[in-house]
Amino acid sequence: MINKLKHIFGPKCTAINVNGKLNEFVNIPSKQMKFCEAVDYSFKIPLKIDVKNLDCPGARRSVGFDNDNKHLAKTISENNNIPISFIKNALNLIPVLRDIHHINLGLTEYMEKDTKTDLYIIYMQPDAVTSTIHFLAKHKIMSSIPPYSLLSVCGNIFANCYMNQPASISFGCPESRKHGGIEKNEVVMGFPYTIAKLIIDSKVNLKQ
Repeated sequence: MINKLKHIFGPKCTAINVNGKLNEFVNIPSKQMKFCEAVDYSFKIPLKIDVKNLDCPGARRSVGFDNDNKHLAKTISENNNIPISFIKNALNLIPVLRDIHHINLGLTEYMEKDTKTDLYIIYMQPDAVTSTIHFLAKHKIMSSIPPYSLLSVCGNIFANCYMNQPASISFGCPESRKHGGIEKNEVVMGFPYTIAKLIIDSKVNLKQ
């Protein structure tokens, strides 16, 4: 399905599998990297992220590798000059995953034949987001748009989409806009497999 989604939304689209075994070669980064950075790389090459090479404290918290909200809230507050009470409340609303061993990003069309795709993350133009939200509304599907710009790709998109299965939308956080390759005119959207399949099966034109 990844090729069909790229045809609809453009090349910045990645297929993601959690904990699965791949029969094809996948890159295992030798350096530590942020989750949003890995997403950006995965638009072009498949790669695997695990507890050893995932660097960002926010991402490690979102996927369940670490879970120290108190220290994370303090760090985010100091780096962004946002009241720590606001950040603590936001973190309470951002999902934390459990039992994640590794994450495969950038599955190819061939890999999808042998490995279950759990979700897709796409960088798209705002008008395409509007069209997609409108299309989903016709199918009585509510999109998730959290009202804060923290842990955007790793938490509000990946963890939320994987755990709760909504279509998830984020305008990015400072870290993901700096390291994740999100352009000024791009919004991040995540789909669970079922919603992505609905879009493809409906043969809807979401381009403006």
